[in-house]
Amino acid sequence: MPLASEAEITQAVQAQYEAFPYPPVPYDQPFEGFSSLGSYTLAQYARTRTLQEPTGARFLVAGCGTGWEVHGIAASNPGYGAVVGIDLSRPALEIAQKRIKYHGLRNCSVHYGDLMDPSTWPEGSFDMISSYGVIHHTADPVKALRNLASRLAADGVMALMLYNRSGRWHLYRIRRALELLGITPPATPEKIEFVRQLLKAAHPTSMLARHAKAHEEYYLLDENIVDNFFHANDIPFDIGEIPDLVAQAGLEFIDVAPYLDYWNARPLIAATHPEFHRRYEALARIDQLRVIEYLEPLYHTQNLFWCCHQGKKLAHWDPFTPEFFQSSRWQLNPLFLQYGKVRYWDQKIPFSDLLGKVDPAQIVTQKMDIFWPIARIPGKMIASSRYQVVELLLPLAKQARSGAEILADHRERAGHVLRLFQQWEADRLVLRVAP
Repeated sequence: MPLASEAEITQAVQAQYEAFPYPPVPYDQPFEGFSSLGSYTLAQYARTRTLQEPTGARFLVAGCGTGWEVHGIAASNPGYGAVVGIDLSRPALEIAQKRIKYHGLRNCSVHYGDLMDPSTWPEGSFDMISSYGVIHHTADPVKALRNLASRLAADGVMALMLYNRSGRWHLYRIRRALELLGITPPATPEKIEFVRQLLKAAHPTSMLARHAKAHEEYYLLDENIVDNFFHANDIPFDIGEIPDLVAQAGLEFIDVAPYLDYWNARPLIAATHPEFHRRYEALARIDQLRVIEYLEPLYHTQNLFWCCHQGKKLAHWDPFTPEFFQSSRWQLNPLFLQYGKVRYWDQKIPFSDLLGKVDPAQIVTQKMDIFWPIARIPGKMIASSRYQVVELLLPLAKQARSGAEILADHRERAGHVLRLFQQWEADRLVLRVAP
């Protein structure tokens, strides 16, 4: 029987996460790299096309669970002011507190809080609000978003993950089969074991077996089986529904966050069909995303995206013309300086080593590849040269420079340099700095 009220749904979700704290990541596990979705710098650049660093910014993690996202937000925003997590599950909050203490996360705290009741939250507004895989479990996603919007600073950004309906199509059909077999929420050890054995017993050529194989390690933990097959409340969304959903809360869709090859047409449709790419590039951004979802409906299980208050998003980005490049100032993305790597000969080193540990003058090879996890190309390795890394990117790690200055220093390669910077901005290697 479906749950009848907001209170009943909230209580059921709370009971689930108190019995099975989530995510089941050990508190002593380090957070490596950074979260592109949870990066204030990347989200604000998508909103304004100018570099804004998180120094002093205040973050809210809405539905922080065992604190993995709190750790990720802290790691992804060097110089942040404070990270505040809230959650319904007190057992999860206990693990989150252990995580904060173990890793020495400065200015991070977690508190009991119900997304449906802002009076239970710590006071104040937040420059960035992050909620990963939570809103779709609330009794009323629009109400939850309105509550969060009421605490978002005027020029703040929100980072959200909501389940994608088409990408989770098979998972929902497995749930329906389980319901017919009498295996329904709430989860018990016997029901969890039934599902585990069902996945193991699937015929090797079946879709069920392919699902089980793809998530074999994930399903070793009871918490993950519960979250996928026994959730008390789960409301997914197609990507095309997202702008209307957030608009009901007074918010505006900005864009999806860069992650792996997520929402990228280039790996999906080869360049041998240039007419497709011409038509695709002419579409509004949300229609581009819908095209990808329609062509590959089972690929995107999650919608990872940013939004802001209505009217606070830059209406349009100026085209990357020679005039635009020359009239703008450019700087290396601080996240690339912290997390980017380069490879020369058989060595792969942090890019930052070129500022001290490694003398670029001693690198005589002409090939220096760039490794950057949010690059739009498949594989995340950008084939590059010593000239590009040392002569163009390295100076931008030290100070911002105008495009006019850069072209003046590289007149003989001006066209090539312009094309490089156009691609580098698309990959967020370099960012435009406000005048």
